[in-house]
Amino acid sequence: MTQTHNSILIADDNEANRDILSRRLEKQGYTVATAADGQQALDMMALEDFDLLLLDILMPTVSGYDVLKKMRMDPKLGNLPVIVLTADNESSNVIHCIELGANDYLVKPFDMVVLRNRITRCLLNRRIREDVSGELNWQTGQVPEVLIVEDDDMSRDLLQKRVSRAGYNAVSVADGNAALQSLSAQDFDLVLLDIMMPGMSGVEVLRHIKGDGSDSQASVIMISALDDQETIDECLQAGAEDYITKPFNALILKSRILSCLQSKRIRDTDQQQQEA
Repeated sequence: MTQTHNSILIADDNEANRDILSRRLEKQGYTVATAADGQQALDMMALEDFDLLLLDILMPTVSGYDVLKKMRMDPKLGNLPVIVLTADNESSNVIHCIELGANDYLVKPFDMVVLRNRITRCLLNRRIREDVSGELNWQTGQVPEVLIVEDDDMSRDLLQKRVSRAGYNAVSVADGNAALQSLSAQDFDLVLLDIMMPGMSGVEVLRHIKGDGSDSQASVIMISALDDQETIDECLQAGAEDYITKPFNALILKSRILSCLQSKRIRDTDQQQQEA
């Protein structure tokens, strides 16, 4: 789906990265501006409203961390979505970015299919009004239902605990057939779906969920130890909303779940308005 001129600011000290990324995003229909460092990005955001910031972390003088800190203290910038683009895959640094307010992150080099998916979701989620803690204000009786599909007992129990502690209703099953039975018997908002399972694989389950004959409206996050780009692209093209690799961090998992649920709530609201 082509965007209707959403404006994106790219902050990256590498000129080649800025040029390549801006050209690709402009071809997707976005209005793109670029900043060569953190201070220039802050100056530009003070003068112009943007819909999304793509932020490199490792920049001289004013780093991406500094930009996130300043945005957090500025009420005009506090709600601007930020996707961190970094060559640093250190888990603690990624978590620090999320704690500072970043909505998502991608490790360089990244695939444009994945980036477009994250951009679309971040822009969609900006339409959701959040409370101070960043959680959704679910009405009574509308707490999201999450289905966990994982054949490993320990991983399944851990995921169920994480999801429940985040305030969602969690149901877990051990294989693909059980997952499809659960989806036919109950409406779920989100499915956390392992890829490598005996019998029916996660990709096969995903294709059933997103197929034309399916009644399920659930969003799907794939969870797997596989991190090759071909597998990620296959899942996204088959309809998955996101992809998380094992071992996962609890904070990152929580952030991705919330983001997917926000997107689904918007889609459901839009559909209800169209049918009214």
